Amino acid sequence: MSKFPVVIIDDLYGALEDTAAVLEELGLFQIKGKFTSVRDAEVYFFKKDEKVYIIFCDIEMPDCSGLDAIKRLRNYCSHFVFVTGFAKEYALDGHKVHVDGLLSKPVEADELLDLVKHLKSKVPTSSTDRDLKPEPTIFLDFVDPKSELHLARKNGPPMRKHPENKRVYEKVPVALAEIAYLKKIGNYIHFYALRPNDQFVLLGVLNKRMMDMDDLLQQDPRFVRMDQSVFINLNYVKKVGLEGVSVGSKFLSVSKSRADELKRRLMLMDISHKL
Repeated sequence: MSKFPVVIIDDLYGALEDTAAVLEELGLFQIKGKFTSVRDAEVYFFKKDEKVYIIFCDIEMPDCSGLDAIKRLRNYCSHFVFVTGFAKEYALDGHKVHVDGLLSKPVEADELLDLVKHLKSKVPTSSTDRDLKPEPTIFLDFVDPKSELHLARKNGPPMRKHPENKRVYEKVPVALAEIAYLKKIGNYIHFYALRPNDQFVLLGVLNKRMMDMDDLLQQDPRFVRMDQSVFINLNYVKKVGLEGVSVGSKFLSVSKSRADELKRRLMLMDISHKL
């Protein structure tokens, strides 16, 4: 049987290790991360872009309480469980924020097993042992290698006529994780991937407005809009400058109206040190 992927958050290192020891002793859990702050856990999830089965989180922490943490991290887990020395006091508050369980410190193996049985009864068995957050995709027009636009892949479905008299393949899904940046050029948005040799390839194009990209990407923490025509994927940032960032070998400047948001997101992703 596959182990349940979990994350533990507790500002007290000793309590963090005690909880981890009980989880490991049962042999049911794969500890993906142990963090002494909610911010560190948030950075981890942004970078890994994965979902775990349970987040075990302390409530009373200096940087962010567990009651706030559940609001920030709920989308990264199937179940959120408070681990606290004040379980009775926080029972009502936990109910208000839809927490899935409360464990008392120190965590006892029997109590933990009862919790797992309860959580498994709430979710179909087929969904508990797999990665629960599929990578989002977008359907792009792939451009014919013989056209003036560059093609990222050599093989694809049969070609059709492109609105700008360029030959393209039928629409093909591309994972958002593969997109390093996208740029509006004329009537079309161009999507680029970055290869290990720092060379960019054109994944494809879409006849869309940048406003449509806002609707698609605003919920994805990896993407930040740099100006009216460019989005970047923060996972591909190689260097941070005073007026923008380098994605691979390409420097992309940020507009004044979006500089503060870029700075905040870089700090959250722990990328701002790349000066």
